Amino acid sequence: MIKAVIFDMDGLMVDTEPLYSRAVIEIAKKKDKEFTLEIKQKMMGRLGIESMQIFKEHLNLPESPKELLEERAKIYDNFLRKEGVKPMEGLFELLALLDSLNIPYAIASSSRRIWIDFILENLNIKNRFVSIISGDEIEKGKPDPEIYIKTIQKMDVLPENTLVLEDAPAGVISAKNAGCKCIAVRNEYTSDLEFKEADLIVLSLLEITEDILQTL
Repeated sequence: MIKAVIFDMDGLMVDTEPLYSRAVIEIAKKKDKEFTLEIKQKMMGRLGIESMQIFKEHLNLPESPKELLEERAKIYDNFLRKEGVKPMEGLFELLALLDSLNIPYAIASSSRRIWIDFILENLNIKNRFVSIISGDEIEKGKPDPEIYIKTIQKMDVLPENTLVLEDAPAGVISAKNAGCKCIAVRNEYTSDLEFKEADLIVLSLLEITEDILQTL
């Protein structure tokens, strides 16, 4: 029986992955480089500095990951504040279901805390989460299990009774290495990935039902 749920955020709760993609595509074009879906998939779910290390290596760029990260951050922040926040299909319905079942939920996101707060406040749901851990609060990013272990400890639940919702391969591995159950939710960037480690794969948060929560 699932007694707690932990959400990833980008690409899972909100449709921010296209904004990240546009930001790095803009950087790549400036440097006359090509940014591919394969690179995007490897970057997804990881700490910013780690994802930009992958970006640097694949595009063979001279700048440091830190320099590239700050460049991406400025572009992404501008997109986010100008274009706003779009929730993923089924988010509000799932939160309502969890509330009706008295199942507490938290967020464990590699994103910066300032962006998590901005997004949750715009959706008016920040106070509904019992715990929020950002990439600013961990040393090792996904697929390392640190962020999920910390969230489980804050929620005071057992990992085997905890369900993690993820959209990225690194996040699924992180959740499973923390001992949690994990549902992978596909999006436009991960439709071709197998997610072998996941306990279940769905196409939308709308597919997560009370029956799944009781039997997973």
